[in-house]
Amino acid sequence: MNFQGSTNLSGNNILYDLKKLLDITIYCYTCNACSTVCPLNLMKDFSPRYFLTQLRQNGLKDIKSFLVNNEDLYKCLTCQQCMQECPMSKPDEGMNLLEIIRILREYSFQNKLNGQVLQQHCTHQSMMQLNSTLHSQSEPVINRIDFIQSDPSVKITNTGEIGFFLGCFQFMENLFEIPNQEFTDIARGAIKLLNLNDVVPVVLETKCCGHDLYWMGDTENTKRLAEFNVQKFKEAGVKTIVTECAEGYYMWKYVYPKLVLGCDFKVLHFSEYIIQSNLLKKNIMHPLKMKVTYHDPCRLGRLGNIYEPPRQILSTLPGITYLEMKHNRSSSFCCGVSSFIDCNSEKKILRELRIEEAMDIGAEYIITTCPKCIVHYNCYLKEVSIDIQNNQKLNGKDSKHLPKLIDLSTFLAKYFMLI
Repeated sequence: MNFQGSTNLSGNNILYDLKKLLDITIYCYTCNACSTVCPLNLMKDFSPRYFLTQLRQNGLKDIKSFLVNNEDLYKCLTCQQCMQECPMSKPDEGMNLLEIIRILREYSFQNKLNGQVLQQHCTHQSMMQLNSTLHSQSEPVINRIDFIQSDPSVKITNTGEIGFFLGCFQFMENLFEIPNQEFTDIARGAIKLLNLNDVVPVVLETKCCGHDLYWMGDTENTKRLAEFNVQKFKEAGVKTIVTECAEGYYMWKYVYPKLVLGCDFKVLHFSEYIIQSNLLKKNIMHPLKMKVTYHDPCRLGRLGNIYEPPRQILSTLPGITYLEMKHNRSSSFCCGVSSFIDCNSEKKILRELRIEEAMDIGAEYIITTCPKCIVHYNCYLKEVSIDIQNNQKLNGKDSKHLPKLIDLSTFLAKYFMLI
């Protein structure tokens, strides 16, 4: 093997992890189960089996030569669907394609092997990645909370045991103009729901969670972000972190404890906290007649193993008819854009298939907990609406049949007439 060492985000030699993961590729016996469910393989854009085969045949000989200008490294959605079907994959052992992809990206980033390819694959002029990098390298740059502080109907505190992590909702609202969709309402709605149940959470001016940097391989700056955020909540006396964003949840729950010594918070998704605290049963319902469905984000579902809490909540609301799409829970579709990497016309097909599933069951709203899913499904719906206006109907249906995308906390806050 032709390897040269570097240090990973845990302070270990990255090649120890890389060699270990390369060793586990022997678990793959090319049964093709992964490729049969890979969303991109259905479009002939990426094959997990082919990638692993090339890695074993060429990467083991010279990893740098294998990685230079390797576009497949960034095509993978890291949606975890392939590992749901892999007979050689278990939670703590066996095949783990996602970790192989992540560590290869880390090695490539640290050794500057794929800068141009990575830049070509980043979407929206790399604004999300640039924002995260700026947060990590500049002490004054933070996600401000003035939009919360300026709202007298929202109660927050500086110290306490329950903390709510805002993430980058305000930045995303400034970056993406989506009609009738305010990302700050996600945070505002979640906090108001907590307030309704006499919970006043700690809300601080924190930084980006680092999700996108983590998955593009920039582990050094990811760690800087994690250390800053952990220290802020530690100093405030927080014991439990609640987050609504699926990616923020994944980072706090599974990644931060690996990066930051002493990161021992109890981490709950907002839907989990509602169920565990029995919040909804303490309030008067406001019945509406509406058909809704739920879209499982990859980071909350397959990577976070949280499927039931959002469904339990939606199924208990009077007047709300909960419907299930064909592909749900572990078989749920990915929106097609992971970490704002590689959004193209081919991956738009994934969004089209998902919207069609919602239309087939008559859902008026698709509810989710991932800002990226909201961005990209709404992007597709905007294109479809324009096509419909130009008399190009979607499967014979007009714009009145198109579902709306909304975050879970925003939907609940509107249901309880809080926003």
